[in-house]
Amino acid sequence: MVNRQLSIIGVTGGIGSGKSLVCGLLEERGIPVFYTDDEAKLEMRENEQIHCELINLLGPEAIDSEGAPVKAVIANYVCRGPEYAHKINNIVHPRVRERMHRWIVNQQTNCVAIESALLFESGFNADCTVTVAVTAPLETRVSRIIRRDHISRDKALEWISLQMPQEQKAALADYDIVNDAITPLTPQLAKLLTFSSNK
Repeated sequence: MVNRQLSIIGVTGGIGSGKSLVCGLLEERGIPVFYTDDEAKLEMRENEQIHCELINLLGPEAIDSEGAPVKAVIANYVCRGPEYAHKINNIVHPRVRERMHRWIVNQQTNCVAIESALLFESGFNADCTVTVAVTAPLETRVSRIIRRDHISRDKALEWISLQMPQEQKAALADYDIVNDAITPLTPQLAKLLTFSSNK
């Protein structure tokens, strides 16, 4: 059970929005951040029950000879459509949430942040005191993805289309941070932290 006296900021945003940058700025302000994507990868590597369920769903090729999930096999399955991604998420998300709860309990602070592209889809938002959506113009997001992952514009747009629209994320969130490389982030973060402390 998460301690409700602790302020938990849930940070989400579509690919290329720059939510990791925002989380990095929170860390500079002394706020620990739980990066769900990184933690999910660790959980998928370490949790043998996940391995069994992935093999049941995808076949033996889902796990390599060293006992690690095969990213390409899982990615190909997920890209087949939302219902396929949902099946993988149902295996992974509950374990990551347990991992997140253990992490939160061990933090010696009154405020932490959870970074998750799937904050609302996973239900992790239920553990948060306040949720924030990081948004950016489409072309800004596309250029960031192309530069970071060295992929084509079409592939970047495909990746974006597989996620919940950022407008929907912003509508669900308590707070919005615009990361368009023009609007200053520092005042927005200051307002967010004030807003969070008053929740």
